[in-house]
This record gives sequence, structure tokens and C-alpha cells, in this order.
Amino acid sequence: MYLVFLSESGQTGLSADDPSQPHHVHAGLLVQESQYISMTGEYDALVRRHFGAPAGSDGVPNELRPGDLYQGTGYFRSWRPDRRAELIQDCLSILIRREIPLLVSSIDKAKFLTASKTEGNSIYGNTDPSRLAFSRFLLALAMFLDENVMSQMNPDDIMQSSWSVNDYAMLMAGAESQSISLALTDFLSEENDSVNPSMYDDLMIAPAATSVGGQLASLCVYVIRRWLQQPDATHGYFDALRDGRVLQVVYPYQFD
Repeated sequence: MYLVFLSESGQTGLSADDPSQPHHVHAGLLVQESQYISMTGEYDALVRRHFGAPAGSDGVPNELRPGDLYQGTGYFRSWRPDRRAELIQDCLSILIRREIPLLVSSIDKAKFLTASKTEGNSIYGNTDPSRLAFSRFLLALAMFLDENVMSQMNPDDIMQSSWSVNDYAMLMAGAESQSISLALTDFLSEENDSVNPSMYDDLMIAPAATSVGGQLASLCVYVIRRWLQQPDATHGYFDALRDGRVLQVVYPYQFD
């Protein structure tokens, strides 16, 4: 079974008017149950190496906040850039060594505002950027799971529509989110062409402070949002995720 650790970046609530965060991004790391124990062990060792003690110990943060780590604020305000970069690279290497699939969806909030104000587009006035972006994430996840199933089948079984589900997906959110819950309900209630019902309809809560998968997903989604904001700039962390066969897709929400 895949544990799909979710995170989002660019959250400004129901208001989409925030020039400093022009995109809302959802990301999910698809971690096989058999991988999670070793991944957690490596992360715990990484924390001890960089901080000298386990997470949550005296003087050690419970979780790595991507914005603080990336920009050198909060707990990391006294850290040199090269020290922060080494910690980020070590975190991403956990995913790259295992080729943990990362699926990403995004929405341009300026385009959302324009669409919501356009006559005849009342659908956008009854929702929010997070909900729309997460609907694209769910579609990307369904397609990934379908392709995974078909890659393990022989052509005869595919032609005869003889499907066998081997990998289910359990969604693990860092916190309660009405937008995510509504998008999941909408997605599961719609008729779709998914090969198999391989996605559980429950949303589990796994707070980042106690979830290694959630913390790594948060770091990834922050990296992706920075790339979306300045795609022509140099983004070594984004390149590492892409070239390391972790990043599978960045699926933008398309407006009519």
C-alpha cells in the first residue's frame, strides 16, 4: 500500500489575492509501507547528525519548517547558507535514493481571481484555489495508480479488462482541511475512468511534527512553489527532484 503524504504551500485561506504567493500548490509523496521504516530511520539519523540530538529534544525543533530552513529565519536564523543547504540536500537525498514518487498540482491564483469575476463562471465563486488544485492532484494520483497497475499486467489481461489491484493509496494529510475533504468527496462521487478503485475514501491526519513523510512532503512542495514563482531562475533543489526521478508531474489547473 502507498502512504500518500500530503502537503500544500501558498495557503491564504479563501482569499487568493496575495502577490507574494501567486500559486497554490499541493504535493503528495507516495511511500510504500515497506519503505517507510527505513526512511524514518534515515531521517532520525540525519536529525541527530545535523542537530546533535533527536527532534524535539532541548534546543532541537520538533519539525523542519521549509520557509525558515530555506530563507534562514526562525530557528535557522543563525545558520550559514551552506549549512542550511546541506540539510536540505540530505533531506531530499532520502527521497532520491529510494525514487519516492512525488506528484504535484498547482493553480495560478491571479487566473482564479479573473475567472471568479467573469460572468458565467459562477462555479469559481463557490470554491477556493486549494480545492481546485487538489482536484487536479487527485486526478494525477488516479492516473499514476492506473499506470502502475497496467505496467504489471500482460496485454491479454488489459484487453479482457481483467484488473487486479495490488497497491492501494491511503491519503495522509498534515491537518484537517475543508478544501481537501470537499475535493476528495467531489472526486470520489464523480464517474471517472479509473481502472481500479485503488484509492481509499478516508483521509487520515498525520501531523508534520510526528510524520517524517509529512515533513519531507512539506519541503518538496515549498521547493516546487518557489520554482513556479520564478521558473527561469536557477533551482538546484527542483532540478535534484526532477533529475533524481522523484518528481513525476506538476499538473496545473486549467481554466476554461
